[in-house]
Amino acid sequence: MVESTEYKAQLIALRADFTQRVDAISKDLHHVDEAIEKDFAEQATQLENDEVLNSLNDDAKTTIMLIDKALLRIINAQFGLCIKCGTEISKQRLDAVPYAEFCIECAD
Repeated sequence: MVESTEYKAQLIALRADFTQRVDAISKDLHHVDEAIEKDFAEQATQLENDEVLNSLNDDAKTTIMLIDKALLRIINAQFGLCIKCGTEISKQRLDAVPYAEFCIECAD
């Protein structure tokens, strides 16, 4: 079984990083530091940028959720086991994606 303590600090740091990213994106989306453009073309560009930011925000929130689930699996002594088939997730996969829920076979 994979030693989960080596991943716990990494997961906590990743969570903090993604939380900071969500906060920054939220600030940008709400245009906290800038006025809304009066020019229609600039408004359209701003709207396109907001769509990209929303997508990045959704991805970051999804990653935070996956990290939280991985931390819960550590608490429940289930970390490193595929949630679909129950086999051990390879160390190489966990090194690449420490919040991985599935072994490489089930992920495909």
